[in-house]
Amino acid sequence: MLLFISFSINAVEIEPVHYAYANYLGSGIYRTTGQNASLINLPFSYVIEQEDKTTYDLRLPLSLGFFDFNLADISELDLPDGVGTLTFTPGIEFRYQYNDHWLIESYIDLGYARNLTTNKGVTVHSAGISALYNFTYQEYDSIWASRLYYATYNGNGYDAKDSYAAVHFGIDTGLPLQYQILGYQFQPRFFATAFWYFSDVDFIIPSANSINESEHVSLTNSIEAGLTLKSTKKIGYSWVGIERIGISYRYSNNLSAFRLLFSFPI
Repeated sequence: MLLFISFSINAVEIEPVHYAYANYLGSGIYRTTGQNASLINLPFSYVIEQEDKTTYDLRLPLSLGFFDFNLADISELDLPDGVGTLTFTPGIEFRYQYNDHWLIESYIDLGYARNLTTNKGVTVHSAGISALYNFTYQEYDSIWASRLYYATYNGNGYDAKDSYAAVHFGIDTGLPLQYQILGYQFQPRFFATAFWYFSDVDFIIPSANSINESEHVSLTNSIEAGLTLKSTKKIGYSWVGIERIGISYRYSNNLSAFRLLFSFPI
């Protein structure tokens, strides 16, 4: 999964979004109007143990922020000059297959995030629980997902703290089709999802008009829809491979975006 959020910036010391939330605000590559800083989220994980219906995973999500990288650079293979922010929030995930239809998931993370342009860091904590319901209607296999989670951060050596909680739900439906591409079997799938925040998630970003001014951007309730191609087997390694490739559009009042997807989108 990759997360790419960008804002117009011209300062040396940059605080484009609160990078502490990089592993929880979404997955994919974001592109918003007039923005050119980016966060790339790499959701590494490893299965620790599996007993009957219960699976324990080690979560190792890593996010890197770049201030000179955008979507056009991908096709040109133009790599960024350096990393601006780093977020690493390891944790434990618990998955329980209640029956053929219901899967229960929960996680708890504790990690660290640092802005390398300001040399300031924060401690990050997050936890959540999810319920996924698998069903088939006629020939269309579907997954309904409902998630409840929160995230918080506290400054290390300076006054900075914030938290938010959200409900996330949606449906992912596969078509009764299979395509072979480069030796892999892919199924086209459509999804629609919505996010409801208990309170707005506020970011302070540099003003596009002056490096000495700042603006507030609030992430509010949003909706999203898109298309993915799901592979019948993981592409790459078990702990770093991808299972899907897709595109979507997320809409909210202040942070609408196109996204490229590399994992389950809900």
